[in-house]
Amino acid sequence: MKKFQVFGAETPEESQRERNHKALARRVAAEGFVLLKNDGVLPLIPCKIALYGPGSRRTIKGGSGSGDVHERHSVTIEEGLKNAGFSFPTTKWMDNFESKYQADIAAWRAQVEKSIEHYKPWDMIKMFDTIHEQPMPYPSCTPVLNEDLTDETDTAVYVLSRQAGEGTDRCVEKGDYLFSDIEIESLKLLSAHYKKLILILNCGSVMDLSILDETRIDAVLFFGQGGMEGGNSLADVLTGVTTPCGRLTDTWAYRYTDYPAADTFGHRNGNLIDEEYSEGIYVGYRWFSTKNILPRYPFGYGLSYTSFSCTADSIEQKDTKITVKVSVNNTGSQYSGKETVQIYLQKPDGAIDHEYCALATFGKTPLLAPGESCTLDLTFDLAELATFDELRSAFVLEAGSYTLLMGENVREAALCGTVALDKERIVEQVSFIGTNELLDDCKYVPSAKAAAALERLTDREKIMLVTGGGVSISAYNNVMGAAGSTTTKLLKKGVPNIVLADGPAGLNVTPATATQRDGTPRFPGGLPDEWKWGWLLKMEKLVTAKPGKGRFAYRYMTAWPSATLLAQTWDTALLHEVGCAIGREMVEIGVSVWLAPGMNIHRNPLCGRNFEYYSEDPLISGKMAAAITNGVQSVGGVGVSIKHFCCNNQEDNRIHVSSNVSQRALREIYLRAFYIAVTEGKPWTVMSCYNRVNGTYVCNSPDLLTHVLRKEWGYNGLVMSDWTATCQCSHAQAINAGNDLIMPGGREVQKALALDLQNGVLDKRALNMSASRVLDLIFKSYTCKDF
Repeated sequence: MKKFQVFGAETPEESQRERNHKALARRVAAEGFVLLKNDGVLPLIPCKIALYGPGSRRTIKGGSGSGDVHERHSVTIEEGLKNAGFSFPTTKWMDNFESKYQADIAAWRAQVEKSIEHYKPWDMIKMFDTIHEQPMPYPSCTPVLNEDLTDETDTAVYVLSRQAGEGTDRCVEKGDYLFSDIEIESLKLLSAHYKKLILILNCGSVMDLSILDETRIDAVLFFGQGGMEGGNSLADVLTGVTTPCGRLTDTWAYRYTDYPAADTFGHRNGNLIDEEYSEGIYVGYRWFSTKNILPRYPFGYGLSYTSFSCTADSIEQKDTKITVKVSVNNTGSQYSGKETVQIYLQKPDGAIDHEYCALATFGKTPLLAPGESCTLDLTFDLAELATFDELRSAFVLEAGSYTLLMGENVREAALCGTVALDKERIVEQVSFIGTNELLDDCKYVPSAKAAAALERLTDREKIMLVTGGGVSISAYNNVMGAAGSTTTKLLKKGVPNIVLADGPAGLNVTPATATQRDGTPRFPGGLPDEWKWGWLLKMEKLVTAKPGKGRFAYRYMTAWPSATLLAQTWDTALLHEVGCAIGREMVEIGVSVWLAPGMNIHRNPLCGRNFEYYSEDPLISGKMAAAITNGVQSVGGVGVSIKHFCCNNQEDNRIHVSSNVSQRALREIYLRAFYIAVTEGKPWTVMSCYNRVNGTYVCNSPDLLTHVLRKEWGYNGLVMSDWTATCQCSHAQAINAGNDLIMPGGREVQKALALDLQNGVLDKRALNMSASRVLDLIFKSYTCKDF
């Protein structure tokens, strides 16, 4: 039996797979951008333009933390516009900005090095904790001055940018959710000098756009985080090569205070222990439409270079199943384009209050030439939008007339028909979430291979199996830079390890390694940049790969547009295609589980990780997650881990905060997205979150992990913890509750579980069940096909 295997390209040249996936990433980003405003200045013919703003040359492709990707090259907005034939009469502002940024980075690096100079090799984890507490500063904005202006063009583009990432929420402050004074004054100067001014928003989530009320800006485009081809994608949209067709999956308010729970979200009220979801089901557009609050840009909004007409030709009802046949016509005269048809449902007045309307179904047309038409059959089941009656603990469809609304966005949706139910329907009777009684999971039957392997293992080895393998330098399957793996210690028992890799924008791994004869890695070109700190720098020569020594593997992955941008395509077929591409990359480099998609609800625009998630709406979130999951898993031998289950809707104190949410909101909003993803996508794994729900840590909750997920929804896959999540509660109770795999694992976790098994705290039946699920996960992985 071989001791290890290596996956990845053997030479560093760009592969055909890379070229194919770049083209797809370029197309996806262009279709996910949302044109928010256009006073006739777009599209542009390639010409001379004046380019400003931090995101012009330092374009943010994606978020920091687990959402990062180490791609071969990312196309900046400056580069993409240049590729499309634009030229810049002056680059003085960008040159000065870049010089300042390099100086800022040098000063930051010197400061960090000073703070870690006393750490020794045995303090490596502490050293990197200290480094991570001092994140690299994003370029601070410098003002546009009169000497930065040019008279050689009448068109200026300003790229406003914001970085976001794991572990920290945003603030309603200048330079964050609000524009800084420098940005405001710069835009005013540009507006006064140039006839045409285009604002590009290179940020992960919603921004305050009060600047539009006081300064002339002719066009605004939400670029978001466009991935590695974002610069080229933007050029495609600005020039009309691609007609914009993205639609918002969030509500953009006039004022932050218009959002529900604006003053109590996260740090806003100083309470990071208990987060009260007092708005209930009224999240996002449900709040704005019910309270009749006018947003700046409503959910579903987006402009195009052409126009469409949509007509509901017929509505067919079979019991609770509804089909709406819609004719869509491109009524423009010049540009081809795609249209998104959105159908919303209004429920009848009854004993329970309802939101004004809720998204029921949607569809995306193919590319339609001017004058061309198509027909979409949009289907849904009224039961999917049933109201949760807390008194009866049941999903209920009340009797009466249900109104269907259709439009370009939620605000403009108008009557297109009605359907009716003659009597009340109890769709599903469920249990109260909060008892947290341990439950037997009697439906799961392990495969014959897993059952046979389990028989060969001792209790100690089963405990090793249900805890992660930590960061192993040498293993049967090893992909450097990946987030983790299953245990590497059972190969002689016929159980190999598998590799799990972040993140939501693509596979986050080290791009190049040279595996030595003993299985240890070396690095072509020296240490990866993220490791070049402190005492490790002195080791660089020792770990640098020598020509011809070892098995070289190159793993340049695609950095895809952020999840929010993917969702803004409203195109499940396109996301399936992206999933297939990610699955192919997983097979190529030896990753078995992709720790994505992230699909928590955008409860508030300040969540620092919203860019990793899809929407404020559970239907969009669930459908997009299911589509990308089905794409990945259709490749064969690879799977996903949908996360973070559930109510992980803020980053500040995410490890301890309790999301205190009503049964109805939990069922209709926060669990519904996961329900759709689980039942339609059948993900290999689900990741439990750090936070508590109504006081109980989710990774210790049998109600959520066994009763809801497995008994109610019929899920047969594996549940893993987020990294170190069980350290805040109980490792043993996590296994008992149905959390099968504790990540990232380690000896201390194994010791605690062994003691708890001996003392009767860890249920041996639960241990066997979890170990069986881990074995099934391993044996269906492509990298373990020889076992």
